[in-house]
Order: sequence, then structure tokens, then C-alpha cells
Amino acid sequence: MKYFSTRGDSRRLDFVEVLTSGTAQDGGLFMPECFPKFSEEVINSFKDASYEELATNLLFPYIEGFLSKNDFEHIVKQAYNSFSIPEIVRLNETKNLGLVLELFHGPTFAFKDVAMQLLAALLDKAAEKTDKKIVVLGATSGDTGSAAIEACKYFSDINIVILFPDQKISAVQQRQMTTSNASNVFPVSVKGNFDDCQNHVKKIFLEEENKNVRFVSINSINWTRIMAQSVYFFYTKLKIEKDFIASIPSGNFGHAYAGWTAKNMGLSFKGINVATNKNDVLHQLFLNNIYEQKEATSSLAPSMDISVASNFERLLFEIYEKDGKVLNNLFSSFPAKPIKFNDLPSDAWQNVKDFFQSSSCNDEDIISTIVENFDKENLLFDPHTATAIKGNRDLNYDLSEVVTFATAHPAKFPEAINAKLDVLDQNTPSKLKEIMTKKESYSVVENNYNDVVNFINSEVLN
Repeated sequence: MKYFSTRGDSRRLDFVEVLTSGTAQDGGLFMPECFPKFSEEVINSFKDASYEELATNLLFPYIEGFLSKNDFEHIVKQAYNSFSIPEIVRLNETKNLGLVLELFHGPTFAFKDVAMQLLAALLDKAAEKTDKKIVVLGATSGDTGSAAIEACKYFSDINIVILFPDQKISAVQQRQMTTSNASNVFPVSVKGNFDDCQNHVKKIFLEEENKNVRFVSINSINWTRIMAQSVYFFYTKLKIEKDFIASIPSGNFGHAYAGWTAKNMGLSFKGINVATNKNDVLHQLFLNNIYEQKEATSSLAPSMDISVASNFERLLFEIYEKDGKVLNNLFSSFPAKPIKFNDLPSDAWQNVKDFFQSSSCNDEDIISTIVENFDKENLLFDPHTATAIKGNRDLNYDLSEVVTFATAHPAKFPEAINAKLDVLDQNTPSKLKEIMTKKESYSVVENNYNDVVNFINSEVLN
């Protein structure tokens, strides 16, 4: 499988080059030259497969040429050893809310573990094949950073630098990043917001060159994250044996694009609700046919406090029929100039809107949704999952068709849970309680690109 940029760079790269990089040199995101196609008959033949077997068979076409299938199978099993349940993800049937897919049984209690554990294991293999030092570099609005650190801290050939917005993530999320005590882990608090952190990371990938270092993205702009997350869409369909609507909390559009990827690979399902918090760039996009940056503000669902949904570029690439020159022109003036979908030459945008719906949820809605469903269902949801639960109701879905993706353990977000309920202590895993007593170790820098680069050069690369 070869990969190329969404913005027109003509080079075709192997998987290992995409795995161990960030954005393409022209600023675009990497895409596979084609999607492996699985017939309904082949998909159904995986019905009795374990999650690891399913992932191996679905994802191997993307990495073929980098590893043998036997080696890849071994890495997949290794990646999921740290999960607390043998099935990796779990489908639960509720009384009145439809099905809930629990994606938070990994080591940091968030869905990001599903992709991140595999990404780190693959990076460790890549480190054996390159003579460059691998520095994993990422920005986080919460769960990505902790999942990446947990996945990478055991691999001595990898250093990891995570930028997070100062005082704008939950205390639990921060401590999951700052209490690892691993010498190869460098958490950095930036005095800005998530978009500032992400912009610094993107700029480093484009501008910083070091012959001895390979900077690697662990954000969902890394294709490996997208492909890995596509697996549990297949898992869901095989378990329930019918078409469904996936209701997904979404900020950076990575989760949603993973569902679109599954569709491109041959999976049939009804569509996706892109559930947003009060930072509703994606909701406004699907509502008003315009992709426009708005300033992000802090919310009770901090992992979605994002003003630019980076992975939407991948969907745009398909909407504009893989014309990289068009995308290059669009993003040369974005976000100063919004992207509008009124004059497309085909029905591609309408096809997208037929598949994606959207919803939004403010902080008051999040709290009331959490309280209501704890009282009625005896189920405790984290604030991100609550946005999807409310969205299902607002969109008047037939809940027998809905699978809501529960993206994090509620105990990671005490501010939202404790607003009206006093039930968190008995619902907090011991591992999360323990980290709140550990000593933190992290650095703080100003919201300045040069300060970030200077920190990496002096503290990480020396």
C-alpha cells in the first residue's frame, strides 16, 4: 500500500514513512492510495473472530510491506494485552437508550487507547528499522496525550513530547500525563488553548529538520490512528447483525472519519451522528454547509474544545474527487476564508450529508443528561458521551437503531459528574484514585513557537 498527501504532493510513500511522520511536506494529511474492500460475505466470515483477529485481517492491507502478517498479528496481540476485558470493547444494551459501545477499557480509560496501543507497538518496530531517533510529538485536549504516554513509556527507543493547554484539561487527564515517572516522557503545559498546541506541533513537522531525529505524530492526523479506530465499527456490525447509526462524540473528526473509512472498506451501516459540545464547528458545518473556524472556549467536555477539525480535510479530499490542487488552494486561505459547499460539481456533498448528521450540547445540557440517565438508567456517562446521548434525542432517532460510542470513563471528569451527583467515589477505578496522590512532573512554556522548539532542543534532543 502506498500513501500520498491530500494537498497534491506527487510522492507515493510506504506505510513506515507515514507511520513515522506527521503531516506531509506540503502540509496535507496522508491518505492510502485505495481502501481495501471487503465483501459482505468476507465480513460475515469474521463473525466468530476475536477482536485481535478482526483487527489483523482488516488492517494488514494497510501495512503490508512493512511487516509480515504473522509479525503484525503478534504486534496486535501485544498491543491489546493491557486492556481490562478480553473482548477489548464491549457492547451493552440499555433500557431506553439503545446500545452503548464501551471503548474505555484500555489502560487510560479512554477510546484513544484502542488506536494508541497499536500505534506505539508499530513505532517500536519502526525504530528497529531506522537509524534515526524517534520523537513522538503530539498535542492533546485531554485523552490523546495520556493514552500516548501510557503506550510509549515502555519503549526505550522512543521519546515522547506532549503539549497540553495550561489549566484547560481535567485534573485526572493531566495527572495521567504527568505522573508516569518515565525518563522518555516529556509533558509540556502551554499557556494557550488546544488549537495553539496543535498549531505548534504542525509547524514543527513542517519546519524543523534534524538529520538524526524523526518527529512522529500521535494525533489523529496520523493515518494509523484512523485505520485502527475503523475496526470497532466492523466489530459492532458483526455483534448486532444489523445496520445501525453510530452516535459519536467528535472534536477533531478522527473518530467520525474512521467510521467513513469503515464504510469505504465495505461495511454497510446507516450513518453517523457527529455529536459536539458548545464548540460546535462540526455541527455548524453540517447544518449550514460551511466550514468555519470559531474560537474554542473551555467546556465540561474538554477533549472536544477544538475550533479546527483537522481530519475533516480527509473527507474534503474525497468530496473534491482527490484533487490535491483544489485542497491546497482551499487551505492556503483557511481559516481566514471559510470553506463553503454550495458550488460543488457533483452530488458528493449531498452524499456526505445523507450519511452524517450532527448535534450540539452545552454544559448545562451535559450535566442534565448525566443526572437524568443516572437517575433513570443507573448508568453514569462521561460528559463527552453525554453529548451523543442528548444528540440522539434531539435528532429523534429510533433508539433501536442507535449505537452510542462511550468514549471515556466518567471518573476522568469529576467536574462534570460532581456538579449535581455525589456518586463518583464508588465509581472510580482504583488506578485513577492512585494517580491523584502521585507527584507530578511537567514543564510549562509560554504560548510561543520558539519557546516550544527551544524546550524540545534543550530537554529532549540533548
